[in-house]
Amino acid sequence: MSSTSALGRLGRPASAFRRSAAASAVVLALPLAAPAQDLTLAYADLPPVVVTAARLEQPLADALPSTVVIERDEIERHAAPDLASLLRMLTSADVAQAGPLGAQTSVFLRGGDSRQTLVLVDGLPINRADFGTPSLQHLPIAQIERIEIVRGNVSSLYGAQAVGGVIQVFTRRATAPQASVELGSRGGRAASVAAGLRLGDRATPTELHASLSTRRTDGYSAKDPDTSPGANPDDDAARQQGASLHVAQTWAEGHRTRLGLMAARTRSAFDAFTPGLDDELTTRLGAWSLDSQHRLASGLDLALDLGTVHERFVDPTGPVNFGAERGRNRVQRAAAQLQWQAAAGHTLQFGLETQRERFGDSNTATRTRRNNAQRLAWIARPDGAPWTAQLALRHDDNDSHGRETTGLLALAWQLAPRWRLSGQLSTAFSAPSLIDEQFADPAARLEAERSRSGELALQWTEGANRVRAAWFVQRQRDRVAFDSAPPFFARNIARASNHGIELLAQATIGPGRLGAEATFQDPRDDTADRRLLRRSRSSAALRWTQDTAGWEWGAALRHVGERDDFDPASFTIARNRARTTADLTLGRQVAPGWRLGVKVENLGDSERPDVLGFNANPRGVFVSLNWDGAR
Repeated sequence: MSSTSALGRLGRPASAFRRSAAASAVVLALPLAAPAQDLTLAYADLPPVVVTAARLEQPLADALPSTVVIERDEIERHAAPDLASLLRMLTSADVAQAGPLGAQTSVFLRGGDSRQTLVLVDGLPINRADFGTPSLQHLPIAQIERIEIVRGNVSSLYGAQAVGGVIQVFTRRATAPQASVELGSRGGRAASVAAGLRLGDRATPTELHASLSTRRTDGYSAKDPDTSPGANPDDDAARQQGASLHVAQTWAEGHRTRLGLMAARTRSAFDAFTPGLDDELTTRLGAWSLDSQHRLASGLDLALDLGTVHERFVDPTGPVNFGAERGRNRVQRAAAQLQWQAAAGHTLQFGLETQRERFGDSNTATRTRRNNAQRLAWIARPDGAPWTAQLALRHDDNDSHGRETTGLLALAWQLAPRWRLSGQLSTAFSAPSLIDEQFADPAARLEAERSRSGELALQWTEGANRVRAAWFVQRQRDRVAFDSAPPFFARNIARASNHGIELLAQATIGPGRLGAEATFQDPRDDTADRRLLRRSRSSAALRWTQDTAGWEWGAALRHVGERDDFDPASFTIARNRARTTADLTLGRQVAPGWRLGVKVENLGDSERPDVLGFNANPRGVFVSLNWDGAR
């Protein structure tokens, strides 16, 4: 399985940074300090099982890298229109969205560039080869079953681009008939259906899962005419359709094969650089994956994976805006992993992977590159022992930028039944994009960007309740940057760094459920001695859900601090002010299997944007009706 450079000087002294971090640490630690009678622990709720943190199934509480999970129930409860909105409200990651549904979206984890966040769909990478950035704006929210987010450097597990972390999306796996409709502000309307079927006997079943969805909005003007030249003040509408299909066959105990298909089409209006021009982009994103697991012997398992992701875009006004009219990106991947339970509590993995990227558009010739990798890993959790460990080594051989070897070592010690102290050291690399290679100095090969990271974390868990505080540090060298004078070649000339504190809490307190995240960091371009672009020094996401008299209500608060950004009016770097938004949700089961929901988005109608020159989403009200045949 598997960008921007930075600018700007820090605005607050380090003492303010420490005071903010300390204050939030106290807030997030409140569940631990509350009286026992006020903290109702969910003993019956087992913690979720994750696969992304170590490329094997393990309870979330056992994962050593920082990991969070967003389940389908939570996706439906918050009624987000797209993945960017969901990540913005439920995590403290920096999310930059340049307009309404379908607009260019960037996610920054641990201060890394957007192309240093690897996004996987059912194990397949959707990072485009031209710029290296993931196309997560083209993933319909109704086609998502589950999301696992691993923060921090995990290149030794997933290779290039996993410098800041990994976001893995699992597409729908409905087990019973489901349907939903939604109406709301700005002409918003959406509908989806999903179903699952299980055939055959219990030992060798055939499983089928299918889902269809559509969403459209009249939108709002992507750009702000007052601050962005070239803005067309008309509303930028969007339409998005999606479908997914999974077929799984269990042949015998320990032998299972799954075929997955996913397709999405997004047509979105946007504002480029020419005033009054109606720009519209149509993007088709598709993927197929085939994976097969086989028990070769007791404690010895083989996993085989094969798949392709393809993305095609058509932009009729692209040539007018100095871009391409059409283009195509394709990633093909094949992998094998042998997993051996060498002894009780000790798992060894050996993996082989090959990946081929291909990109071409109407302005440039098609370019390809291939990467082959070998991977070794050891995961240890001996029964009765107070320690756990994770070791990973990976060697990548790329026909474009050469060879890279990365590693990860994580150790944890159980201080008490509920308390764990862990530490992690790792190295990573980020591959130059095809655009970087296109403009590289022909006399020197462009190398991969290299990174070193460390983390120290303290975690408290009880059932499904978890509180985690982590200090992290990262250093990057050989970052790709362009010359400041002609001939403007791309070179490995820049350095960057980041350090900070990351806090999270998930706990049942009395009648409600609390979710909280906060990040305090110092992401810097060390070469230019400035802030990294579009990354805040402080961000937080708080949410509360509770059942009262048959009504389920929730509130979500999101704060992102000031950050530097590119000002399209002055063509300089300017400060984008801090932004705080709140969402409210209300739901009730009106009949067996039927749930009515209401959501108020951006309650305070904040006009401060994610990206300078672009409008923020205005306040909106949305009403949904969901039916679940299993309830």
